[in-house]
Amino acid sequence: MKNYIIIGLSFLFVLGTASCDDWLEMKPENEIVLEDFWKTKTDVESVLSACYRSLSERAAIERMIVWGELRSDNMVGGRIQSSDMTRILDGNLTSQNTYANWGAFYSTINICNTLLYYAPQVLDKDQNFTQRDLNLVRGEAITLRALAYFYLVRAFRDVPLITDPSINDTQDYNKPQDAEQVVLDFIISDLKEAISNNWLRDSYGDNERNKGRITQSAANALLADIYLWKDDYENCIKCCDKILANTDLKLIKEKEQMYSQVFYRKNSTESIFEIQFDEDDMKNLAITDWYCSLENYLGYISFPPALGYDLITGYTGAHSPFNYKVGTVYESVKDIRSWNFIRNFPESGIFSIFKYGGRSVTKTENYKPSYYNSSVTSNWIVYRLSDIMLLKAEALVQQGKEEDWKDAVSLINAVYLRSNEDGIPLNASLYTTKFERERLVMRERQRELLFEGKRWFDLMRMARREKDVTNLNLLVTAKRDDSPAPLGALVLDAIYMPVAKSELDANKNLVQNKFYKESETTGK
Repeated sequence: MKNYIIIGLSFLFVLGTASCDDWLEMKPENEIVLEDFWKTKTDVESVLSACYRSLSERAAIERMIVWGELRSDNMVGGRIQSSDMTRILDGNLTSQNTYANWGAFYSTINICNTLLYYAPQVLDKDQNFTQRDLNLVRGEAITLRALAYFYLVRAFRDVPLITDPSINDTQDYNKPQDAEQVVLDFIISDLKEAISNNWLRDSYGDNERNKGRITQSAANALLADIYLWKDDYENCIKCCDKILANTDLKLIKEKEQMYSQVFYRKNSTESIFEIQFDEDDMKNLAITDWYCSLENYLGYISFPPALGYDLITGYTGAHSPFNYKVGTVYESVKDIRSWNFIRNFPESGIFSIFKYGGRSVTKTENYKPSYYNSSVTSNWIVYRLSDIMLLKAEALVQQGKEEDWKDAVSLINAVYLRSNEDGIPLNASLYTTKFERERLVMRERQRELLFEGKRWFDLMRMARREKDVTNLNLLVTAKRDDSPAPLGALVLDAIYMPVAKSELDANKNLVQNKFYKESETTGK
């Protein structure tokens, strides 16, 4: 296990004092000798910065896309991809795939573990570093570690729970996996401790840090997501309500401003936590390659024509979440997300991904959009307000109480109406069964959160509740009819990623996920 835990002691930090403006851009300069470090408040802040920076590494961002989106019905191939990417799109996922490697997130975990281990020692060395300072550092590190573990649990289910730092070669790194429930219980306990003990700020005093660092609302968003994953709907709703009570968080209501403010200008009023990028040494190259860039309107990935929609030409894919018929009524007929997030090339039948990589989009009176591509500065949004509203709506629907349906529809409509130019709200009476209501929430989450690394996790949550992959497969296989292998998941165990062969070779105590152990043994 040593091969993915040890990350070296250079830590990506610098010595010296950082201003508020450049805190999130601390850059690596020199390797640090361990015994010469951990003396000042600045040392602690430098390592905390490295915790955040590790999540901006290309390997981490790519896995947020692959694990949370690539296997879903939202994505098919675009321009030339890597062979490992193509294999996943073709339904051929094995333990030798690059994206089965979990090292990027264990690197984050190890930096957080190291910070949590050493930071208390600075209390006795620097009088400017107070107990309150230490508690706030703990709160951020605990939450970032919990976020990394939640990605790992959703992707792999059972993973090794590591809480000690990798600081020398004498430690035993051959730790087996811990059960999903053990890991989730651990990070829930951590998050509840940080929240209840007020180890997290409500504000850092400026917008960039309020959105780029962990706040009380960010921790509650993560906790709500975890509770929903566990089918703990009551606690999910409680966490969502805490976030919704934050009056500083507001949806961008102006339809013509929504895209540019949320995805290009970044750190909008509806943002809760974003991984920060800039034009200097923290460029988001993963987004420009995968989605679109100045040079390429078509990234490695595109949107399936079977799910596409074009108001001008009248084209509606057979399985599109836009222009979706419910009884005699259509949802999302004039939904700006269908052309704000996706760029249609009708002459070639291509629907490229504009979200994140694009700068701005405008339209004429006949709905013909004009697109302006961006550079490489897009932040990666982990949580924003509309996501939380729809998480709460999903929890309300899953509780199955008729009195909750009115509240759920109100939340769905708040998100839906700010993106639909006809101004006609969804009619709650059209959705009479729990199944129809579940699918409405799923469609609205799909429309709102396209390409944000959420869809496959949403489908997994659905399959886990149903204890069956039938409905997941119906949705995923609809995106293409030319796959050389079945898409989706053959059985419930197959919704997870395989453990990378390199990890199994390095740590003999690891066990391959059941489906891949059997399929790779039999060759099926």
